[in-house]
Amino acid sequence: MIKIGFSVATPEVNTPLLPAQQGELGPNLDILAELGYDGVEVSIRQPAEIDPENLKKEISSRNLEVASIHTAAIGFQDKIWLCHENKDIRDEGMKRLKGAIDLAAYFNVDVIIGSFRGLLSSGSERSQSLDWMYGAFRDGSQYAAEKKAKILFEPQNRAGINFGFTAQDGVAFCKEIDSPGIGIMLDTFHMNIEDTSFSASIFDARDYLHYLQISDSNRKYPGGGHVPFRDIISSLQAINFSGYLSLQIERIPDFKTSAKLGINHLRSLLG
Repeated sequence: MIKIGFSVATPEVNTPLLPAQQGELGPNLDILAELGYDGVEVSIRQPAEIDPENLKKEISSRNLEVASIHTAAIGFQDKIWLCHENKDIRDEGMKRLKGAIDLAAYFNVDVIIGSFRGLLSSGSERSQSLDWMYGAFRDGSQYAAEKKAKILFEPQNRAGINFGFTAQDGVAFCKEIDSPGIGIMLDTFHMNIEDTSFSASIFDARDYLHYLQISDSNRKYPGGGHVPFRDIISSLQAINFSGYLSLQIERIPDFKTSAKLGINHLRSLLG
């Protein structure tokens, strides 16, 4: 069964770069529960400082569940990435990734890695940075597999990253990593920019696809732009996808209104 989630952040996350609902967690969860969401994508910074039992209680008491653990705030707010020329930054990035995997394993969900992967170096340093990138994902996926979880590689548009743009890029990367601990997460906002066809990309990624982030062409709620969500959902149903569609959107005109419009649009298409 396809479920619908919404991206929220734990209270220590505070960055305008992250399109997730931030601030006090409880009131945000109350609104999502009222609107009928199934779960929440939890964006974190410091996984070692999160009490998983308290987080579970806060979420499950509202009849919600954790849909995934999201890592972008680690880079956005703390300037920590998996691929970086500074070894101390790389080491701290791996430490936090393993903490995120531990947290995800507690909830039996996966970890999303988008911009947190970092950037490849240019020129003569590119080869070395590719080793760092591949090494981080090999180590991370091995650790995730040991914990019976996955790290999900997110293709993104080239405005923010310089490695892994399309679903097909993600599939090729997963094949090279070759681990049961890696998969793909697709984001409709980035797909609208980089991918030739939503349906073709979903079909091509079907063996690795575990999760989707949902926003419209303008980063607003689904239905607020021109992304063909009916075709996307039909394609997902055709491959028997049973994961989460998680809204990661600009909260325009406000959080509650956009969350309501978004879930109503998706529910109307899911039937």
